[in-house]
Amino acid sequence: MENEVKEIKSDVCIVGAGPAGMLLGLLLAKQGMEIVVLEQNPDFHREYRGEITQPRFVQLMKQLNLLDYIESHDHVKIPEVTVFHQNKEIMNLKFNTLIDVESYCARLTQPTLLAALLEKAKQYPNFKLLFNTKVKDLLKEGEKVVGVYAQSKLGEQVNFMDDYVFEGDLNIHSRVTIGVDGRNSTIEKLGNFELDLDYYDNDLLWFSFEKPESWDYNIYHFYFQKNYNYLFLPKLGGYIQCGVSLTKGEYQKIKKEGIEVFKEKIVEDMPILADYFKDITDFKAFVLLLCKMRYVREWAKDGLLLIGDAAHCVTPWGAVGSTLAMGTAVIAADVIYKGLKNNCLTLETLKQVQRRRHEEVKLIQNLQLTLEKFLTREPVKKDLAPLMFNIATKMPDITKVYKNLFTREKPLDIDDAFIFQDGKKPEPSIIS
Repeated sequence: MENEVKEIKSDVCIVGAGPAGMLLGLLLAKQGMEIVVLEQNPDFHREYRGEITQPRFVQLMKQLNLLDYIESHDHVKIPEVTVFHQNKEIMNLKFNTLIDVESYCARLTQPTLLAALLEKAKQYPNFKLLFNTKVKDLLKEGEKVVGVYAQSKLGEQVNFMDDYVFEGDLNIHSRVTIGVDGRNSTIEKLGNFELDLDYYDNDLLWFSFEKPESWDYNIYHFYFQKNYNYLFLPKLGGYIQCGVSLTKGEYQKIKKEGIEVFKEKIVEDMPILADYFKDITDFKAFVLLLCKMRYVREWAKDGLLLIGDAAHCVTPWGAVGSTLAMGTAVIAADVIYKGLKNNCLTLETLKQVQRRRHEEVKLIQNLQLTLEKFLTREPVKKDLAPLMFNIATKMPDITKVYKNLFTREKPLDIDDAFIFQDGKKPEPSIIS
């Protein structure tokens, strides 16, 4: 006897409960749509995901009137970036020189941000979330996607009936399906989307250490050093997160040389890390992030849309990835809201998301490609990179480049219906 396949109906099925997926779900639920969010992991707790949000994120949260709510949760404000070469400062960028207000990055752990968005979304009974649920296939009527087939294990289920557990095989039927499931997107693969850009030259090797007393906590540091280049970010709880810049494939060579050789090189570059590294005996403390940049040629198919890293993955440089993804989520919410309101969720409607986001996404990707040329560790080039970076920072137009990377010139063009009203109960459903 075949297992029973349980059926769920929704207006929108969102695959992936990262920052972009959760924000999209919240915004659409606010408009009265039936929303189902699927997350393959059992909870929000993952290490070394995008946790720095740029001033453009702060601007966006203020536009939605969510900033005070988000910042009522544990976070760190980062007002400046400092770059060093061989421990000598060669650049300092204060965000208040780029923008008068919202002139800081906000560091929230991703579980903190996601829990905050979920708490807000729980106000809307039409918002539903299933953890431990993995999409296995797309449901289709002809060429049109009409939902997903998924398999669910026991896990947290938000806003479903308490006496009914969704476990096993599920068909989630929806008017539109959104893939927000990251750079290794299942929806991208199932939908046979084609890439327009697939760039990969560098890696970042992450680790975290307890903040030394002398460390200036609320600054985003970058170091050009003899052996490696380093990115330092403040973490919550008195820790610092460090990314060691490596060329593609270099980590495998490092592991062959052994942990002691690697420790020696890092401590030579950064003596302040000597106490931390004296107890490190293997590579278990390190997490490798592949610095891939990707751009899907067409983000939409009939009934199906990709956003966030599934559509436009950027590298960690500038720490702009999650902010960029959430900007796309807001535009997607605006397009879908208006499409459902006008009963016109056609392929041409869904294509509006890419048309409205293409310019900003490509601007960031092109800036990152330029930045990576300065961060190279290839022979000869690595010695010239700090000098070139130092010269570039003094060029008249460089402030405009930084402003484009870190801030948004004007608010996103979205419907006022997405602005949250302080202290008011959730608005009634306006989508039938």
